Amino acid sequence: MRIEAGLARAALPREEGGRRCIARHVVIGLHALRLTFQGIYMSRPNPAPVLKVLKVSYANWAANHPKKAHDEKWRRELYPWPVLDQVECESKNINCTRIIVHDDVAYHVTLKSKIWKTEHKTYNYTIFVESDGINWQSRPYSDEFVLCKERDGSFRTLFHSARNGEEPLERIADAFFNRRFKQFNSKSFKQLSVSRFLAASIVRAVLTKYYEDINGVKLIDYPTARLIGGASPMLTSSKGDLWLGYRFFQEDAYEWARRSAGEDRYVLACYFAETKYQFKADLPANVKVRSITEIDSDIGGMYDEFITYLLRSLEVPRQPRPPDELLPIILGQVERPVRKVTVEDVHEANAALKRQCHSKADLRYQLAAAVVLNAWIDDEKRRGYDRGKFYAAFKPRVSELAIWATKQELSDVKVWAETTKSHKEMLFIRVDKVDFSFTEIPFARELIILGSEQFTWSGVRLKPKAAALLEWARGLRPRR
Repeated sequence: MRIEAGLARAALPREEGGRRCIARHVVIGLHALRLTFQGIYMSRPNPAPVLKVLKVSYANWAANHPKKAHDEKWRRELYPWPVLDQVECESKNINCTRIIVHDDVAYHVTLKSKIWKTEHKTYNYTIFVESDGINWQSRPYSDEFVLCKERDGSFRTLFHSARNGEEPLERIADAFFNRRFKQFNSKSFKQLSVSRFLAASIVRAVLTKYYEDINGVKLIDYPTARLIGGASPMLTSSKGDLWLGYRFFQEDAYEWARRSAGEDRYVLACYFAETKYQFKADLPANVKVRSITEIDSDIGGMYDEFITYLLRSLEVPRQPRPPDELLPIILGQVERPVRKVTVEDVHEANAALKRQCHSKADLRYQLAAAVVLNAWIDDEKRRGYDRGKFYAAFKPRVSELAIWATKQELSDVKVWAETTKSHKEMLFIRVDKVDFSFTEIPFARELIILGSEQFTWSGVRLKPKAAALLEWARGLRPRR
């Protein structure tokens, strides 16, 4: 302070000596004020370190558990994470039920207990979640979860408090693949989360069988694979030069395949359901998209029944009507009200035409599928929609089936063609007593030119009964 005061005096002219004292006091006052603030600042305690509290989310769970098996990751991804993240885990809330709304669905959430686990150094919160669910997108809940947090509130892990150590999705998958369908009810089974889990299970099983057992390529689970979206593949080769992924719909599979393309790898994307209309389908040379039905057919159709259930939006499997009961309706001998073709019928029909044909039962089923698509096309035209990608797209496959049938010489199967009065070339395929007929089939012209043996068409139009026809043909297929 003395130095500053001296400098202040030296800076003032002698003749202003009266003001020198005033300046000196101003400088001293300012310096004192500075020291006061410095003292206050130095006396403050160090600020508490900022703790990064992890939120309750699947991404954080996956980061904490990178080595978990694929099926456990899939089940965890389908937990109601946004709901559980909003639970107020304070002791005062124990046994209190709170309504949490997410995506327009009300969840009744009860914090049942809070326990300190010394061995894990975590607080374990038991949380009961109950919800009726409202539609395909939102499944009902009556589930108990255990949420584990560290002392500072950071999220550690979350697991289902399952009966007998088996979670609901595990029980559903076990019953589904063992055909214990009587255990299901529509409300708990017909759900998007169930469909996603079962679809991923089927894709992984089919691809593993196709690549490891048939082609000798060792596959590994990609560590950052996601059940819902995500850029990573589901499976990859041990060298990383093969990427395998899937999307439920064809267009999404093409999009993922294009984004995943790389010069150092081959990419295969598979899908379950065809996309209804035209979309961008160009792909690089080392990228391919295939139907999971087609790949399953390459391994003997081991999962074709389960794929069909998924394509039909997880209809609860029931005892089908006997084929003998349906046949009189199809032949026009008995009049019964029949339902219209649905989008589930269309998905099943498109998948059916991608299977290999090995028997008369396969031929019958695939021809019935072609009739379904024909009926659906007519319905689309009546509703005023533009021509979609399926208009006549299935007809080359019908031509292949007709050629196959003529070469096999199957019993009670006849193939012939005629030119109608309107100068259309009509192909007929008789399987037992049912006559399938199609126009604009490439093979029909060859049969007419060759002068194939002629038969008389029964005159029964099958398109109005297409849904019943598909059910009848499906029922006559032996289960693999």
